[in-house]
Amino acid sequence: MPKIKTQKEVIGDFKLIHQDTYDYSKVVYTSSVAKVTIICKTHGPFEQTPNSHKSGSGCPTCSNMIGREPLHGVGINDADYVTRYVDKRGNHIVCPYYSKWYNMLKRCYSHKYHIKHPTYIGCTVSKEWLLFSTFKKWMEKQDHIDKVLNKDILVEGNKVYSKDTCCFVSSAINSLLVDLKPAADKYPVGVTLHKPSGKYRGTIYINGKNKHLGSFYTIEEPSYRYNLAKSKYIIEKAKELTDIRVKEALIKIAKNKLNT
Repeated sequence: MPKIKTQKEVIGDFKLIHQDTYDYSKVVYTSSVAKVTIICKTHGPFEQTPNSHKSGSGCPTCSNMIGREPLHGVGINDADYVTRYVDKRGNHIVCPYYSKWYNMLKRCYSHKYHIKHPTYIGCTVSKEWLLFSTFKKWMEKQDHIDKVLNKDILVEGNKVYSKDTCCFVSSAINSLLVDLKPAADKYPVGVTLHKPSGKYRGTIYINGKNKHLGSFYTIEEPSYRYNLAKSKYIIEKAKELTDIRVKEALIKIAKNKLNT
C-alpha cells in the first residue's frame, strides 16, 4: 500500500513543478482528488485538485491569457471570460467594463487615434490600470451606467488615467469642458471676426443654442465675456450634482477660467 503523503510533502511537490509562482498558505490537503485553494500572486485564489496541479495545471485566468497579445503593446486583458464576441444573430457583444478599458487605452496609445485627436498625445494609463481586472474592480464600485470616463475634472489638465484622477460623469457634464474650434483658428475660443464690420463677435453654445455675447473692436472683450458666460454655466450645472468631488472640482475650474 503506497504511503500517504503529508501536506508538507504535497506542497513540496507543487513547488518542484511551479517554483514560486503560487502561494500555498491556504492549502488544506486531504486527498489527491479533493480540491485545495491555491493563490495566484496576480489573480488571487482558485481551486484545483492536487493531481491536476502536480501535472502542470495552474491559474485558469493566467491560462486564459495565453495567446492574447497586449493591447496597444501595454494593456493586459486577464479576464477569465470572453470580453467581446458575435452572437448567433450577428450582434457584436462587448463587456461594458472591457469597452471602457479598451477605449481608454486607445485614447492614450493608438497612433491612428492621435491623428484625429491630437489633444490625447502624451496621455498615459497608470501601471495598475494596464491590467484589465484591476480597472474592472474599480469600475464596478463606481456609478458608471450611461456615463463617460473623465480624467481631467478632478485634476484640471491631468493626462494620467488612474483611480485617483478619474471619475464617471454624464455626457452633458463631460462636454462642459470641451471647447471645440478649428485647429487653424487664430482667435480665442468663442471669438470670431465679422469682416464686414471689422468687429469681433462673442458666441457661446448653451442649452443647445448659440448665444450672442456682443460685438467689439478688441479681441479681449468677447473672449472675457465668453469665459464669464462659460464659468457661470459650469457653476450652474455643477450645483445640480450630488457627487461632491465632481461638484467642487467643476466650480474650481469655472473660477480658474475667469483668470485666463
